[in-house]
Amino acid sequence: MATLAERLNAWFADAATADAVGRLREPSTAEVAQAISEDPRHNVTISRSYLTALRNGSQTNPTVSVLSAIVTYFQGRDMTLPVSVSALIDEEPPARTSELPEEWAALADRQVRSIALRAGQFTPELRDQLLSIMDVLDASRKQQPSGRDGAPDS
Repeated sequence: MATLAERLNAWFADAATADAVGRLREPSTAEVAQAISEDPRHNVTISRSYLTALRNGSQTNPTVSVLSAIVTYFQGRDMTLPVSVSALIDEEPPARTSELPEEWAALADRQVRSIALRAGQFTPELRDQLLSIMDVLDASRKQQPSGRDGAPDS
């Protein structure tokens, strides 16, 4: 059963975007707290330290208005996880993650998402080349003897 802190941290990870060089970067706690506090759609202000306490689990009982403000912030992002107050506080984890095929579950890994985001900016020709390279890497990985990582012995 996921805690409020775990779900909130999952949202931070899911809201990660590629920076100028294509690395995936989560929004910082300070950035999110400031954006929530400056949002004119509500009158909630939240400090970086309080949001940190929610993320690390030392605070576990935020007000409905704080939860709503957090949800409002994340609803404005390109998220794959469900974003709602109920998704943040429900006792059961979101069904969507357990229903996803194995390939989609791999997108939970930050490096995999970074590769996917960068590849999405490529031309179709470059994506074909990338897929060819990945096919070669995958084939060589499958040919390695078990128990070996392909590194030379020292």
